Amino acid sequence: MEVPEVRFASSDGLRLAYQAFGSGPPLVVVPPLVSNVELTWEHELYRRVYEHTARHQRIVQFDKRGIGLSDRFEQHPTLDQRMHDILAVMDAEGLERASLMGLSEGGLMAQLFAAAHPERVDHLILMNSAAKLTDLQGLESYSDGPLDWVKEMAPRFEELIESWGDEPRCFVEWFCPSQGENESFIRWWGRCERLTATQADFRRQVESIGSLLAEPTPSALDRIRAPTLVLHVTGDRVIPVAIGRLLADRIDGAELVEVPGEDHFLFVMANWREIIDREIEFATGQAVPRQQAQRRLATVLFTDIVDSTTAASSVGDATWREMLDSHDRIAWRSVDQHRGHVIKSTGDGLLATFDTPSSAVACAAELRRELASVGLQIRAGVHAGEVEVRDETDIAGLAVHIAARVEQEAGPGEILVSATMRDLLLGSGLELRDVGARDLKGVEGSWQLFALD
Repeated sequence: MEVPEVRFASSDGLRLAYQAFGSGPPLVVVPPLVSNVELTWEHELYRRVYEHTARHQRIVQFDKRGIGLSDRFEQHPTLDQRMHDILAVMDAEGLERASLMGLSEGGLMAQLFAAAHPERVDHLILMNSAAKLTDLQGLESYSDGPLDWVKEMAPRFEELIESWGDEPRCFVEWFCPSQGENESFIRWWGRCERLTATQADFRRQVESIGSLLAEPTPSALDRIRAPTLVLHVTGDRVIPVAIGRLLADRIDGAELVEVPGEDHFLFVMANWREIIDREIEFATGQAVPRQQAQRRLATVLFTDIVDSTTAASSVGDATWREMLDSHDRIAWRSVDQHRGHVIKSTGDGLLATFDTPSSAVACAAELRRELASVGLQIRAGVHAGEVEVRDETDIAGLAVHIAARVEQEAGPGEILVSATMRDLLLGSGLELRDVGARDLKGVEGSWQLFALD
């Protein structure tokens, strides 16, 4: 789907960036510590969540004041002021009522809003959510409950602030440990940090959240009347699951669902569908059909940077990271412009699918040209056939295997396509040169390949 337009709502003279997309009952997403409503569409791990949820609900998501595309603040906003930001976004989008989903400390805002404006909240969903310090009395009595949660977190957050924009691995390993070995995700997160907030902005945001946790206002938990779902990852390293258990006990009639995993930013987890489908079912009353695998006709593109290890050694680590950042940015933009879908980054390349053979080849040609301009040479392979779509997250099948083998046969700067592709491209005007028959590892028979000059 197209990346939604960024709009702005006004709250206390500040502009709040938001997006609205999808169809169905409305869901307002109250963001966590870090968000960027535009940039997160770039990455396949976030985009798959948006596209899936949008089939079932009308999503309204925004950047809190002080972060992302929204205006910065000079003084730490109170919880009441942050609650009014939700009101401003709902009013700007013309929503009288909606379900509310609070992520991480965004749950603090969602809790207060649900208590203060029950007439505007259909359902409340709290995911890996926090509670105010005054609501945490007795936390140590819960299994695995920390004795002093805030005191334990303080040095970790100081480490995050010091590494902000420079060493994204620090953030990823704490907030998204499932992606700790995913170099492409770590590179992207670094870019997200740099385009979302300065180090000073991020420090103010962290300090602001600390002031919210300590705010001595009456508890909202006892006043929540909306049906409430508390979803918490059992191994969450940032907000312990004991806090989720406490929230569920303190909110009248709340349902608690504990999900295996360790990620605080839970959209990146492998079992994201378990989480999102439970939210959709709770908020809409409709179960989401589970289709483990579908077969579709698709054009598959694999790319890879030529001699990446040698190139990294010759230019140095810092320059190489910048070049890889450029690779990722150009790749995501080009695939999007050719109406393709990035399935996953493969370290030094990508796997993408397209609806038509011509758009896949055009994208490959553009990638070769644009990446060469930043000093990167790639090879690419393209094949078309039936693929198995697994839970809307990955693809498999012989067509994927063949495309990967075709890419491996390509020389530096070469784009190779299979004979199947050549036949499908007849009449397209593309010039393809016969490079002979090749034996593709793991594929029966000999395959005629063609190069795009």
